[in-house]
Amino acid sequence: MIPKAGATVTDAPRFHLQPPQALLRLEVWGEANAVSKRFKAAFGVDLPAASLAISSGDLRVIWREPSAYMIAAPLAVSQDLSEKLTKVAARDGAVTDISGAAVCCTLSGPDWRALLTHGGVFDAEDPAFALGCVAGTVVEHINIRIDVLSETRADIYVAPSYAQDLLGYWDQVAGCLSVRSPRG
Repeated sequence: MIPKAGATVTDAPRFHLQPPQALLRLEVWGEANAVSKRFKAAFGVDLPAASLAISSGDLRVIWREPSAYMIAAPLAVSQDLSEKLTKVAARDGAVTDISGAAVCCTLSGPDWRALLTHGGVFDAEDPAFALGCVAGTVVEHINIRIDVLSETRADIYVAPSYAQDLLGYWDQVAGCLSVRSPRG
């Protein structure tokens, strides 16, 4: 792409794999209100609504689908976290360690949204897709989950077997981005 006259050349979005982390799935099939109350008592925050994520200390609680949440945390707390979540779920749900099912890639920089508009089917440029929003989509035939952490950062969860392909694709695309997105 040739920059238009007067256009500002961009810093291409940066992306990298995060160190391994604990990922636990909390699935609720019983008394959702009771689980929500126990969760708030244990962690000090409500479970996020559909398509949202929240933080509580080192935990990131990400809505996955109706009645299911993914909790990301440092590996060092995974055993205690699993036990605490099992008490929260009680007889109304289940906790599953899904740490091997996804890795986290971080996209950062002012143009991370522009990067996601290539090869995908999701409008990451929508102003409503802001801090705390979550979306699942496909980029270059790879399923991903996007968690917006700030205007200049999003965490992307992807199956480990596709992570290198996704990073390679983004490397190609980022090399072709030559002007700041309209938001920049």
